[in-house]
Amino acid sequence: MEKKFKVTYLYHSGFLVETERSYMLFDYWKGEIPSLEYKKELYIFASHAHRDHFSEDIFKLENRCEKVRYILSSDIKNSTRSWAKAENVHFMSPHESLDVDGAHVETLFSTDEGVAFLVETDGRSIYHAGDLHWWHWPGEPDEDNEWHRKAFQKEMTYLAGKEFDCAFVVLDPRQEEAGTWGMDYFLKTVRSRYIFPMHCWNNYRMIREYKVKNDAKYLTGQIMEITAPGQEFVLE
Repeated sequence: MEKKFKVTYLYHSGFLVETERSYMLFDYWKGEIPSLEYKKELYIFASHAHRDHFSEDIFKLENRCEKVRYILSSDIKNSTRSWAKAENVHFMSPHESLDVDGAHVETLFSTDEGVAFLVETDGRSIYHAGDLHWWHWPGEPDEDNEWHRKAFQKEMTYLAGKEFDCAFVVLDPRQEEAGTWGMDYFLKTVRSRYIFPMHCWNNYRMIREYKVKNDAKYLTGQIMEITAPGQEFVLE
């Protein structure tokens, strides 16, 4: 019998991952969090302090499970004091590692703010990009766009050859044609059994079109089609 492995899309870049032993809540901003089994451990991750990736409401979740652990980007420490009321808070900067209970966490440098997370727990490996992405904005100076390209590709070298059970990766429609470049590069570089596009600003059509075009092109994993908040994916 396969061990439990489920992903619930909450909103934007927010996801709840459930394994046999624990929950991992990533970049919760808004959306309905499902009921949780109290005996499981809850790890709460926030990649940076931007309002579409972080809400102080996460510090109200300490009674949802018997054990709650916060793993937060170090920039959040300076953006709010709400964390001071919570227990078991760990702050991480880029390129650090942390072992907390049964989870091993590593971070990458984000090309926007904060960090990306690599998590191993309960026999599962998970990548959440936060805002680590190939940001290329039409009309911005060439040197700025070039910096983002180089910085993003440098961080991807740390992932080259790795394999994840699931990966949450940016796909941003605001960048026009450049919005897919980061996802394209990730899929060429990294293997993940399941890939969840995120940060799409409710543009679920973009996810569908990207999946139809690329599912057979990149044989690195299955691109998941997200259609609405609250959608659940039961994975193998």
